[in-house]
Amino acid sequence: MADERLLDEPDNSAMLLPPMGRAWAQRWFVYLAFFFPALAGFLFGYDIGAASGAVNSVNELVGLSSIMKSLLTSSSLIGATVGSIAVFWLGEPLGRRREILTGATLYVLGSALSAISPNGIILYSALVGRAIYGLGIAFSMHAAPVYISEMSPSDIRGQLVSAKEGFIVFGIMAGFSVSAACQAVMSKDAAFRGIWAVPLLIGTGIFVGMFSMPPSPRWLLLQASRQLASANKYRDQAVKALQRFRRGASDAQIEAEVAEIEQSLGTDFETSWKDLLDARRALVAGLGLISLQQLTGQPSVLYYQQQIFEAAGFGSFSKYATVIIGAAKLIATLFAVRYVDNFGRRPLLFVGTTMMLVSLVVLGTGFFFSTREGDSVTLPPGWPPVIVVTLVAYVCGYQVGFGPIAWLIISEVFPLKTRTRALSAAVTVNFGFNLLMTFTLQLLQDAFDSISPGKGQSYLFYLYGVLCVLSLVFVWAFVPETKGKSLEEIQQMLK
Repeated sequence: MADERLLDEPDNSAMLLPPMGRAWAQRWFVYLAFFFPALAGFLFGYDIGAASGAVNSVNELVGLSSIMKSLLTSSSLIGATVGSIAVFWLGEPLGRRREILTGATLYVLGSALSAISPNGIILYSALVGRAIYGLGIAFSMHAAPVYISEMSPSDIRGQLVSAKEGFIVFGIMAGFSVSAACQAVMSKDAAFRGIWAVPLLIGTGIFVGMFSMPPSPRWLLLQASRQLASANKYRDQAVKALQRFRRGASDAQIEAEVAEIEQSLGTDFETSWKDLLDARRALVAGLGLISLQQLTGQPSVLYYQQQIFEAAGFGSFSKYATVIIGAAKLIATLFAVRYVDNFGRRPLLFVGTTMMLVSLVVLGTGFFFSTREGDSVTLPPGWPPVIVVTLVAYVCGYQVGFGPIAWLIISEVFPLKTRTRALSAAVTVNFGFNLLMTFTLQLLQDAFDSISPGKGQSYLFYLYGVLCVLSLVFVWAFVPETKGKSLEEIQQMLK
């Protein structure tokens, strides 16, 4: 099998290098193994950034009703939600590596259908293609954090899983930039082809790269515990995989890590709904965080970003608000990546959520005292720069806390034998609440406007602020600190 062929002998030549060079030589393969799943996250972000421009281009070609525009825009998210349910059953037998390979294949197929189809059927092929692309998002976003978490040494695990969020943010910025460039140099009714062709190339690169990577050693040991006839084969593969991920480690260190993983599996190797529900502390922490990540308003607040920049007097430059906000998100994410394994998960969640809370109170107050004429908003004197800075602070708070840390926590807290199904539940909840927030945004604002005309947007910000307060209480009460612990130590701590 390809998995066995790719698990070569360890390379201990790094021991001949000076300390700094030795550290890099021992870790370079871990960073390479991180890169390809992270690229899968990049394509998730790319779709978020590029969708609007691509759909507008299709609209120029065939003319779309408002319902069809909404459906074409959200079809990838619908596919991702359906796919996250499917991986509940498919994820475990596939394994993390083959899940990412499946996601890359779906990225390529979905992009091809969207970019290459003839004009006469482009609407229908794009709808199907974007739904297939969404399935690729589901497989990739389910497997990527788990693969990265399971193969990483504990002292850099937080950095690498959090850095995946940075790739998503970079993907959003790249999607917006490629969309703008294609619309500038190509005819408006053909720009979507250039926009949707980019994931064809990157998805192919992910497939080729992941094909050369070993499977997760923890997944291999889980299979060894369940398939007794092939137990020795899977265990040998796990040892060889760890030797590649822990270059420079002694045989005794490798065996000690294998023994720790095997001990964490216990003697009951089959997984049932009861096992998932028995991991109550992990389930509450993981599903609670991933729900609050959406419920604290991040998708909705960013919906208003262009309007906020227009109200601040940026005029036609407001359409580039995505770039400014994207740059702020990326800088804040890099901060989280740098310090998550120094400060810990809980402190960053407290700091980030507090920043969001204060920002939402300021945003709500600014819009409470604003005046509205149609879709135009006029802020009180002196407030425009305050509101723009506050929006940037809100985004930075999200990227320091909920953005990367929620995905990191859910990749760490669940026991190995229930991790696949638990992550599937978490991803389904995440995409489901994202859809809920998207579709209820206008309904909530209209409901608040009916209570107090013109104040709906302000009350919406205050509502998200209340949810931030609840989030702080939730983190204090239910989210464990996992910094510096192996996945097996975390499992033992949460029993």
